[in-house]
Amino acid sequence: MMLKRVLIIGAMSILVVFLLSSTIARGQNNPNFITLNTKNGLSSNTVNTILQDHNGLVWFGTSDGLNKFDGTNFTVYTTKSGDSSSIPSNNISALLEDRRGRLWVGTNGGGLAYYDAKQNTFKSFVGEGIPNRNAPFNVLTLYEDKSGNIWVGTFGGYRVINSKTLKVKNVGINTLMGNGSSVLSFLQANDNKLWIGTNVGLLALNLTSGATEKFVHHPNDLSSLTDNFIKAIVKDEKGRIFFGTNNGLNMLLDDEKHFKSFLQSDDRLFSDDIIYAARLEKGGKLWLGTENGVTIFDTATEVFSNIRPNKRESFGLSHKSVRSICMANNGIIWLGTYQGGVNKLDPNLALFNLKHSSPFDPKGLSSPIVTSFAEFSKRKIFVGTDGGGLHFFDRDQGVFEHIDMKSKIDFSRNPLAILTLMLDSRGTLWVGTYQHGLFAYNSKTKTYKQYLAGPSSTDLSQNEIFAIKEDSKGLIWIGTNGTGVNVFDYKTNSFTQYGTQSLPPMLLPGNGFIRAIVEDHYGDMWISSSGTGIAVFQRSNGKYKVYRKANSGLSNDVVLSLLCDSKGNIWAGTDGAGLDLFNRHTGKFTNFNETNGLSNAIVYKILEGKDGLIWLSNDNGISCLNPETKKIKNFGHPNGVQDSPFILGSGISTSDGELYFGGQDGFNYFNPLQLPTNTVVPNVLLTELKVSNTVVLPGEKSPIQEQIGFAKDIKLSYGQNFSISYVALNYTAPQQNHYSYRLVGLDEDWNEVGKEKTAYYTNLDPGDYVFQVRASNNDGVWSNKITSISVHIQPPIWRTTYAYIFYVVLTGTILFAIRRRGIQRIKKQLAIEQAQINAEERILQQRKDAERAHALDTQKIKFLTNLSHEFRTPISLILAPVDKLLAVKQESSVAGQVKMIRRNARRLLNLVNQLLDFRKMEEQELKLNLHEADLITFISEAAESFQDLSERKKISLRINSDIKSLKTQFDQDKMERIIFNLLSNAFKFTKEGGEVCLDMSIRAIGDQVKPLFCIAVSDTGIGIAHQSKDRVFDRFFMDNNEAAILNQGSGIGLSIVKEFVELHGGQITVESEPGKGTTFLVSLPVDVVKEDHNQEIDDSVDSLTDEETDETFGESVTAESKMATILLVEDNEEFRFYLKDSLQPFYQIIEAANGKEGWQKTLSGHPQLVVTDVSMPEMNGIELSQKIKADKRTSHIPVILLTAISGEEDQIKGLKSGANDYLTKPFNFDILHAKIDNLLLFNRSVKNAYSKQVQVQAKEIEIESGEVKLLNKIVQYIDEKLNNPELSVEELSRHVGMSRGSLYHKLLEITGLTPIEYIRSVKLERAVELLEKSDYNVAQIAYMAGFGTPSYFSKLFKAQFNMLPSEYINAKRKDKREKV
Repeated sequence: MMLKRVLIIGAMSILVVFLLSSTIARGQNNPNFITLNTKNGLSSNTVNTILQDHNGLVWFGTSDGLNKFDGTNFTVYTTKSGDSSSIPSNNISALLEDRRGRLWVGTNGGGLAYYDAKQNTFKSFVGEGIPNRNAPFNVLTLYEDKSGNIWVGTFGGYRVINSKTLKVKNVGINTLMGNGSSVLSFLQANDNKLWIGTNVGLLALNLTSGATEKFVHHPNDLSSLTDNFIKAIVKDEKGRIFFGTNNGLNMLLDDEKHFKSFLQSDDRLFSDDIIYAARLEKGGKLWLGTENGVTIFDTATEVFSNIRPNKRESFGLSHKSVRSICMANNGIIWLGTYQGGVNKLDPNLALFNLKHSSPFDPKGLSSPIVTSFAEFSKRKIFVGTDGGGLHFFDRDQGVFEHIDMKSKIDFSRNPLAILTLMLDSRGTLWVGTYQHGLFAYNSKTKTYKQYLAGPSSTDLSQNEIFAIKEDSKGLIWIGTNGTGVNVFDYKTNSFTQYGTQSLPPMLLPGNGFIRAIVEDHYGDMWISSSGTGIAVFQRSNGKYKVYRKANSGLSNDVVLSLLCDSKGNIWAGTDGAGLDLFNRHTGKFTNFNETNGLSNAIVYKILEGKDGLIWLSNDNGISCLNPETKKIKNFGHPNGVQDSPFILGSGISTSDGELYFGGQDGFNYFNPLQLPTNTVVPNVLLTELKVSNTVVLPGEKSPIQEQIGFAKDIKLSYGQNFSISYVALNYTAPQQNHYSYRLVGLDEDWNEVGKEKTAYYTNLDPGDYVFQVRASNNDGVWSNKITSISVHIQPPIWRTTYAYIFYVVLTGTILFAIRRRGIQRIKKQLAIEQAQINAEERILQQRKDAERAHALDTQKIKFLTNLSHEFRTPISLILAPVDKLLAVKQESSVAGQVKMIRRNARRLLNLVNQLLDFRKMEEQELKLNLHEADLITFISEAAESFQDLSERKKISLRINSDIKSLKTQFDQDKMERIIFNLLSNAFKFTKEGGEVCLDMSIRAIGDQVKPLFCIAVSDTGIGIAHQSKDRVFDRFFMDNNEAAILNQGSGIGLSIVKEFVELHGGQITVESEPGKGTTFLVSLPVDVVKEDHNQEIDDSVDSLTDEETDETFGESVTAESKMATILLVEDNEEFRFYLKDSLQPFYQIIEAANGKEGWQKTLSGHPQLVVTDVSMPEMNGIELSQKIKADKRTSHIPVILLTAISGEEDQIKGLKSGANDYLTKPFNFDILHAKIDNLLLFNRSVKNAYSKQVQVQAKEIEIESGEVKLLNKIVQYIDEKLNNPELSVEELSRHVGMSRGSLYHKLLEITGLTPIEYIRSVKLERAVELLEKSDYNVAQIAYMAGFGTPSYFSKLFKAQFNMLPSEYINAKRKDKREKV
């Protein structure tokens, strides 16, 4: 027996030693915990119990209230006096969720209650199960058996609650276990046995028979319980039952009578065996909450490992006394401590290690600002600080050793401000400082040498060292703060300076403020600066290549860090523009910034992990870039990253793959390969509903009947604004959750709202909607599970179903009343409508008659228009020979008869034009063509053409005027038609011996600005019947009296007169008395043109025309003209023959009967000019003109168009076809002849610039004064417009920039001539020059000098020079012959 005890003791000793060594090993790799305490919203730091419910919410039972945690916010439930729905006590001792989802809450002093989640209320059990006792009881533990019954451990016994009926059964154990016994824990091992742990031992209860068996500690029995205080009972995956006591862990053996104990306590570690809580982790390990931290027991190896608080660990246990453990979803472990809050161990969280400064810890970090790192050996790191000097960090132990280094130039003996560290291949640690130069530290001898700036070129150039790098040649490159780069060579033990002030090849491009130096795979050195980009020293040629923002796409010229990764890529971190990647093929940089996902654009340090990812530090944490996918992941405070910004250039990648980043609050370090990726996608829970910014609680009259997280729908009134808050149950990194929501029925797409956790809606239309929300975890993985709730917006009273029924009934009633009234109205109107039917039939018949009459009028107009076109050619054949006869001297009697023929032919042409004007009037194409002239003179001359008719019919024609002249603007053609028609009517209906009078007067009317010019045409004819007087101006109206029938007309003359008068803005009236005569009165508003000195200023030089043609018109043209070939294209054979006969003495003539034949003869005959009619078969004249001008062979040939159509639009159309000129039938043959000669002359002058030509130039006038300058300008303008018969004083005054009156006075003062006389004199002078120097005949010269007709020119010439132009030519030619 003694031997057995010795063996047992020896085995226990070996086991203790093994366990101690295991504890130390575990301590080297303690897991990182996140602590939640009262600073985070927890109601108390003493956490007695923890539970996660089926919704994913975590509940913490504390000594001061119950806390519900959703990963972001705490909801605290406390007792409220007088509120029976509140929690019964603030001291929460136990929590349990039954299989129905009810949460049971055990309290100290308040008894038991369960939580109604839908109503957010509690229901208490007070004293039930004990007769005559109503006082609250204390709940020590809660347990649910396999039947669903709730077991409640209390002082003195336990209670069993039927979960279905909620009936309570009370069982006392004082009789069995002794007074003062308390039930602390339960566990159902199988269907029949329940284990009950108490403070005085263990009970085994047979559920079938009710029998109990007691187990207690026996000091002499090693197979008994090690202690009677049993706080925790747990069963492992193999079905073995473990009991946590105040003296270690006990396991029930298979015989269920004896126990195996597991102790790890000795004199120093006794608190490790005080077990408060036990939970089984997946994988078979037991987590035990003890008085000295957490003990993890591996049930397979039966080995302990401990996790204890360590003040040097930023993420260690917050307190040594762990009172509760919860194995939550997704592998998260929650630990409740005594006065230390809650500790969370999350295997899904990428949690970085963090070292803070501990100035009072001799083995801690003495300064918070960590500026640099250098790896000495595996897990041994040199750490440089600003103000704390140099440290040596033992990664395994987590402690620091201070290395004392003093500067020669600092007598304060304060720790150095270290900026950069680099351990070279010789084992020398190079230390760059601020203002204290460079140190070379020998880690073996622990001695150092200081290098300071000196005057020599082999000395250090500056004492501020920002970057150190050893290249592949063993040279040490040192970057300074303003003086460039110093290179240290071990062979010479000296520095070579490459600075901005050095001479080539030592000249460094840039400003010399160096921030980083790296060597690429080609051996080139990349040097970044603050403000001048990157300079690359190329070893192959010893030259620099500079990359800046301007030439390479570098995002910023302030480059803070550089990295050459394992693939040879160059990365550049900038100050505010993000990260740049260099492309060697293009020589350009690709930028990654905040728009690509970076949390901040200031990149302090760039490192590459063993996984090939690029890691970088900035002001907002640490970011990771995948070079392949270009995706960026950010890590911040939830990941253990320090809150303060990181430091420029502070970072290192160690040989075992760990990355270190230094900042203003210590440094973070981690192994990227060991960082977990969170694949858990959180569910979203609705947390709060607000209506009109007021929190809504569930209730009968509330919008929700259950708590918002459980409610199925929300019912709101119309016009109520509301908001819904939500949260993702993500306990890993809830601050990095992202959300999107939509309201189905309103939103078509999801609203991506980032971290916003509330949705707001206002002014929704009545109807049914569905609110949907989803979330992503901290790694950006979106949940497929959508949380939704229906939203019903009730319509206002005027949009309810009853309202619509009322609207329908009301509408029906109104429609019925309207219908009834309408029927009555229809009955009343039937009689009226019956009477109207006959009237409508009559109107319809009248409309048909009117339409028939209109159609007849249209046919008349069409017929007359066609007839007028046919008349134009014969009239042309009459007028042309007559003009020719008039050009030849005849006997007075013969000449009178010829003139009568010409006068009546023109009257016939006037009638034809009147028909065409009527057509235009019908088609609303009439327009005024206003010219300034003497209206009195014009009307008088127009009336004189009726003198022969007056003599023939023996009717007296009398013309009277109150005024001698009236200068105004009017349309001469239309005014002539007015006078012609009125006089024609007067002579037509006046009998022999009668009288026709034309009276003209002017009078002012009231306050009207314009005076009225009145024309009265009266006769002593037959008169007009009273019933016909109002219709005389209607088209085609003819009076049916006998006299009128004898003088039948067309019935359109007076209608044209009325249209023309109204075009001038006037009006016409008629007064008539049958048998006595008729008077037509025309009233026209006129603008009177006032003239100075009563001198008449004509609008144009050719305002007065003379019908007589000069006798010399028939003279032959030059010999060269006779040789010209003219093509005549005319479908009328008689008119073509006449043209040929008239032109054949002067030109060679080719004939064609239509446009198609004309085009063929143009190509074959090569004419010098083409005269063509417009209206022809096969091809019209416009098409022929276009064809001639479009063909390169014929485009030089001039074309003259002849047509009977006189409209301006037709003329424009003809000229746009390419024709050179346009004549309207009938025309003056002299004009055609002159136009042909002009066009031939122009062509000859183009062909031969030095052949015969007339150059008429203005005589050069020396500009001695303003008057001479004015005369010179006038003469030049007249010369430019010499052949323009429309040249007017108005145009001349505009050209010289003077008014007509000013020009009149000025010319009269200078020359003694009026403007008209001066223009006429200049034209006559130019005509004299042409008569002397050219071979043209008188008619041609008249048109070239700008005179309207040759007869008018001859008249003026004789008045000026006392001889005719023909006499002047003969005299000059005679002088030439005599000289010869």
